[in-house]
Amino acid sequence: MTKHDLLQHLADAGQADAMDIANTFGITYPAAGMALLRLARQGLVHRYVDADDGLYYCELSERGHARLRFFQTHSESEGGR
Repeated sequence: MTKHDLLQHLADAGQADAMDIANTFGITYPAAGMALLRLARQGLVHRYVDADDGLYYCELSERGHARLRFFQTHSESEGGR
């Protein structure tokens, strides 16, 4: 799972929690949680707690969308990922 993969999944899904990331990419829950936390610390996602279930959810920030566009443009100019 690359940063590009994770950003693309969040763009496609709209929002995700660590369990969704773990299941999608076949990684452990702690690894997924840390990956999302790293993105939040980089300003690429907004992280919030759902008051009903107490889970943290993430969605792409404007900076995250910009980074994803960069990855897409860069990979297209190189002929793929």
